[in-house]
Amino acid sequence: MAEVAGRNTVLKISGDAVAMTGEATTEDVTTKIYQITDTAKQVLDRTATIRVHVQGADETAEDGTTETNIEITGHGLVAGDLIINKTHAGARLVIAKVDANNITVAAITGMTNGDTIETYKTQDSSTYTLNRLSGKATFATASSRVVKISGSYLPMTTAAYAHNATSNRAADVVDVTAYGDTHKKRAVTLLSASGSLSQFDITDTTYSDALSAGVPVVLELSEDGVVEPTRYWVLLESDEVTAAIDGVQDKTVSWVSYDTWLRLGV
Repeated sequence: MAEVAGRNTVLKISGDAVAMTGEATTEDVTTKIYQITDTAKQVLDRTATIRVHVQGADETAEDGTTETNIEITGHGLVAGDLIINKTHAGARLVIAKVDANNITVAAITGMTNGDTIETYKTQDSSTYTLNRLSGKATFATASSRVVKISGSYLPMTTAAYAHNATSNRAADVVDVTAYGDTHKKRAVTLLSASGSLSQFDITDTTYSDALSAGVPVVLELSEDGVVEPTRYWVLLESDEVTAAIDGVQDKTVSWVSYDTWLRLGV
């Protein structure tokens, strides 16, 4: 048995969504799972459109190219696809397909003919499974790819003044014993999780704001602060402030799982 000091616990909560374009992924060569490389951007917004792009050919921008228009004969791109200007280090989603040879994008300063353009087509969501809690795209077929992801991520911030936390994972177990069985049989049906946290900073409105909005947020709890945290989609149930004459004011927040959770590293 390895004891873990309670002080090593790290608790994080998600903030407001931040847009990202063409984030690099790291490939698991065995499983062909592609995860956003930047660990700060791996929790994806629950409702935002997430685009998974696979690299195609490198092209050369032709004479009609400006800072907002790229001319490539027979480009084959559509709105929502990704281009990366390697010459000027700019990643942009395609705003519109003008014609078979031209696309428009948000301005890239200095872009002109002769620039090298990486092209990435957006994949149909039926060809992969997206895990928004881990920033992973798992493709149905095992084939090596260069994958980039666009959309919005949720920054995770440590609850700096938290000093107490609980979490409980549970399963509903129902009786499925039938006539003729000699022993009771049971089956697991629905899974759930719940917990609470306490923190000394009662002026922090992060939790009360989420409670009032009634929208799911992400909580991340790591027992040792180093490896294998668990992330939960949660709804906040209550936000209570207590004050004792011989103590300090304290805020306790309780939560329940919204639907899924993920044990990272497993």
